[in-house]
Amino acid sequence: MRKKTIGEVLRLARINQGLSLDELQKKTAIQLDMLEAMETDDFDKLPTPFYARSFLRKYAWAVELDEGIVLDAYDSGNMIIYDEVDINDDFSGRRQKSKQNRASFLPLFYFILFALSILIFVTYYVWNYIQTQPDPTSYSSYSVVQETSSTSSVIQYSSSSVNSSSSSMESALSISGVGNNVEVVYKTNQETAKIQLAVSDGRSWVSVSDSELAGGVTLSPNNKSSQTTVSTKNPVTVTLGVVKGVVLTIDNQTVDLSKLTTPTGTISINFTKN
Repeated sequence: MRKKTIGEVLRLARINQGLSLDELQKKTAIQLDMLEAMETDDFDKLPTPFYARSFLRKYAWAVELDEGIVLDAYDSGNMIIYDEVDINDDFSGRRQKSKQNRASFLPLFYFILFALSILIFVTYYVWNYIQTQPDPTSYSSYSVVQETSSTSSVIQYSSSSVNSSSSSMESALSISGVGNNVEVVYKTNQETAKIQLAVSDGRSWVSVSDSELAGGVTLSPNNKSSQTTVSTKNPVTVTLGVVKGVVLTIDNQTVDLSKLTTPTGTISINFTKN
């Protein structure tokens, strides 16, 4: 029986799979500096323990290791004990069994997908047919146009007033909390919101949960800003690897980050209706 660190096991498994770091980066969508940090057991370079576990899980999956063994070693801070001649069987064998179990569900999945496709097609066809049919009430409405013209004008005016009142409602931001986490409440009537992160001269790793930036991106003088669109139906979390120098805007409204007093921090964004 032998012992190796998490990074040594990851690197050995990658080499056994015949993958370079560039190929692994394309397969996992994890940045090269993060992959190198994991292979050298330098987990302090990763943004947070949450992202460290997520990246370790992706890495293990990509090289067909048992993610449970890797994560247990990370959580306990211990080295991984293994029988060197059986390393591929021990780690990847469980992964292979998991793949076989998933494969057994593929026929059922494809059947459900096919049935849903038929249902969607039929629904669309019926809806389109209904939309093309003439409205049976249009003829009777036409006969009383002269009598109700004044009433229609009043209704149109009232509708216009409501729309004008609705559009005049302004969105609002409120911020609470201090330290390594602040909470932002954003009032808006929109279904989506645009979140933009930018730096001027600094460098920071940032991410936005439940968005295209969930995997994270590094902002630097060569890549000063990044933005994404999120749904306002669910809250999102913005993670900042380095707080200093980062500017956060929501729908072009700047969020005051002065209450984030630690080098790294998170911003919890909750959406409410006006």
